[in-house]
Amino acid sequence: MRGGEQSETDIYQLSPGEIKQLLLCILKPQQSGRCWLNRRQIDGSLNRNPSGFYDRVWQILERTPSGIIVSGKFLPQQPTLSDMTMYEMNFSLLVEDMLQNIAQPEYRQTVVELLMIVSVILERNPEFEFQERVDLDKLVKEAFNDFQRDQSRLQGAEKQDDMSAFYNTPPLGKRGTCSYLTKAVMSVLLESEVKPSNEDPCSIS
Repeated sequence: MRGGEQSETDIYQLSPGEIKQLLLCILKPQQSGRCWLNRRQIDGSLNRNPSGFYDRVWQILERTPSGIIVSGKFLPQQPTLSDMTMYEMNFSLLVEDMLQNIAQPEYRQTVVELLMIVSVILERNPEFEFQERVDLDKLVKEAFNDFQRDQSRLQGAEKQDDMSAFYNTPPLGKRGTCSYLTKAVMSVLLESEVKPSNEDPCSIS
């Protein structure tokens, strides 16, 4: 080992106790000290989803007549909603089947975050629904383009195809990934036809 360098250790030379500690270090969710890119890579690789994730996707489908598509995999509203129930395992497997085409784990995790955002927006705005097929790839791309515009304006960064900086950005905060994803979703919804609602505070009875 030369000065300033650490020797690489073969995993097969580690003791069972050291292997256990290494696995705990890698698999422990939301471990402090990890960058957001690394967190998303690990969570995406392990197919970690937020609590109630599949229920949220079901609720999105209820407001998405033309279905959801990501990485070429399509999840239709029908016959999905008529043939299944929200809580059955077959629906969860169907959602995972839609996500399995995503090659990059960090991209998969970003899509999961996007679906949670879509669900919250629809839950809080009952007058909205998607008129066209929801293309998750397109929404992520629009969010990333908006992120790059801010990076170019604030830091002089050149636009590029590499999304590592976006993946490495915390989800929350003024310029977190959630803000860009939310903006992309709202842009699509505001172009859609708004359904009348009995609870609309702007309506005059």
